[in-house]
Amino acid sequence: MAPVRLRLPASPVESSLEGRAFVFSAFSVAVLAVVLYGEDYVVPIIALAATAIGHVVSYRERAQKRGIRRQVLLAGLVFAALAYFLADSVGAIFGGVLPQANFAILLVAVTSFDLKTRRNCYSSMWISLAILYLAAVYAWDYPFGVLLALWAICLAGFWAASHLRRMEARVTLPTKAVATALGGALALGIVAFFLIPQANLEPSGPVLVSLPNFVGFRGEMENPALPLIQLSGDPSGATSSVDLHYRGRLGNAPVMYVRTGAPAYWRGLVFDKYENGVWTASKHSYTVLQPYVPPRFLPPAPPNNNGTFVQVFRVMRPLPGVISAAYPIQSLYAPVSALREDAYGTFRTPDVLRPGQTYSVVSYLPNITATELSRDPYVFNPPDENQAYLDRGTLSAEARALAERVTHDHSSNQYELVMALTNYLQQNFQYTQQLGHVPAGRDPIDWFLFDVKQGYCEQFATTEVMLLRSLGIPARLATGYSTGDYNPVLDQAVVRERDAHAWVEVWFANHGWVPVDPSPGFPALAATQFPNHWAAAGIARLIPHLTVGAPMAVLGSLGALAAIPVGVAIALLVTLLWAWARTRRRRTAAARATPGESELLRLYERVQRRLGRRRAPPETPLEYFHGRLPSPLPEGERELLGELTEAVNEGAYAGRWPEPSRVRELSKRLS
Repeated sequence: MAPVRLRLPASPVESSLEGRAFVFSAFSVAVLAVVLYGEDYVVPIIALAATAIGHVVSYRERAQKRGIRRQVLLAGLVFAALAYFLADSVGAIFGGVLPQANFAILLVAVTSFDLKTRRNCYSSMWISLAILYLAAVYAWDYPFGVLLALWAICLAGFWAASHLRRMEARVTLPTKAVATALGGALALGIVAFFLIPQANLEPSGPVLVSLPNFVGFRGEMENPALPLIQLSGDPSGATSSVDLHYRGRLGNAPVMYVRTGAPAYWRGLVFDKYENGVWTASKHSYTVLQPYVPPRFLPPAPPNNNGTFVQVFRVMRPLPGVISAAYPIQSLYAPVSALREDAYGTFRTPDVLRPGQTYSVVSYLPNITATELSRDPYVFNPPDENQAYLDRGTLSAEARALAERVTHDHSSNQYELVMALTNYLQQNFQYTQQLGHVPAGRDPIDWFLFDVKQGYCEQFATTEVMLLRSLGIPARLATGYSTGDYNPVLDQAVVRERDAHAWVEVWFANHGWVPVDPSPGFPALAATQFPNHWAAAGIARLIPHLTVGAPMAVLGSLGALAAIPVGVAIALLVTLLWAWARTRRRRTAAARATPGESELLRLYERVQRRLGRRRAPPETPLEYFHGRLPSPLPEGERELLGELTEAVNEGAYAGRWPEPSRVRELSKRLS
């Protein structure tokens, strides 16, 4: 017996011009997404023009056999695109911007010259979907959904056009039926959006988005400049201190976008030594790690944690080479040649983070509720035997006395003592970013506590750290960014310059370093549970914060695309009104019709369904009767269809509808 060879059935030549137009339109939508969100222009624009030419060539030569020379040339171009991808990914020879997307775009452009069959066209569409997915990594707003919907319409259009062409039918769609279907789909989508919970899967590792950049470390590791940190005279902007005598201006420009399953503080640098109003890091050791850091190289999971969540960071402006993330970290991946972990658990990259770069982190959501932390005993020895965590420096006697007075009746456990001091600072002092310089010769903490009684986050955090140390509790200063503008529906945050923040980390015996924020307007403890993942609940949380102008602001942010949601809303309203009016018209017509009219038409519909072919809108009943019906048609059914056709003709054109008894007699013959 000869072996059976498995092979795909031959795919028909795609002769639908409309279908090919939908394939090209789908690719155009994907390219537009890359241009808008990836901010990549040269390769997409050139490839789009080449793809248009390729589609024209493919359509004209669709019936010709594939020549060997053409195949060799196309194969060579595919390998050239692959070489471009490797060169741009590894060496950033062409700028290193979206090398994966550009490779897929070039692949579509090359293969567009050989799109002969329907299977080839579907392959081109799936590649364009992959391009759209790569652009989605950089998409952080609602208008991307418009592009996704346009791609889906192109897919549906190609499917309909190719099948209609195969049946030798015109590529036309019933306007009313399509409008009803789109309106119903939109209504179902809105209902599903409110009722279906968002997925909350346990992550198995960080998201691998970008290929590594092979720039290596140069020289010793330094603390780079951050918005809250004083710039030094070093040309690189490196510095090793936070000076309370200085506060740079913070703008409103986005610094990074964070796609996250939970809101958190994005911690960067940590400082433990305070002297004369200046914070420094006392330890300078580090460990070199690979770009992917698995859980086995990191501290164990915190006790009774609530699970893990992924964060994907997209950098929007040049930033120091510091991995900002929610702590504690389970694992992380950064697209660099190597990472350095300092003595405080912060990760550094060899070079600055540039706009468009992405990295991802998996973090634990620690359970740091009041009940949990109240069980922890007092800590008598600092972690890592680092005495800097207990060094109160030159803290004045007045400040130490204030700390003892505030916590005198709240010292049954360490958590109660910490919260007493935190609540005192939040309730009795004012947060402001408009503050003058500390007077010469005046201690910044005393000036804050006893003179101005207002300040920005560094002063609140510094004051609490030093007051806690005076009570024998290990504490240190953490800097980075607060959550930013968090959207619970999209699970993402926009972090701006003004979100640069400083807070306190307090050592608890069973939970390690716990973030505590004494600044007014911020939660004293970080979030201890995931946000509600029901979409409707997310909307409900946003409603109290919306103003009258908020909807207009949202539409205004869409630019030219703002017309689309308005148009969809109008179309939905028109569709509902049309459906209501048509139903009303049918009921009115049925009430005015003769008794046998509606029954005859319903019977006529039943016969058409039974025969498996409906009468087309342009066909008359006689044309339908003499047209392409299932053959051979049983004699009884053909005779019944002839009588029904005659009755429908008389009713429609002469107004002589049969009596109900006659219709019931015909109905019995059908059953």
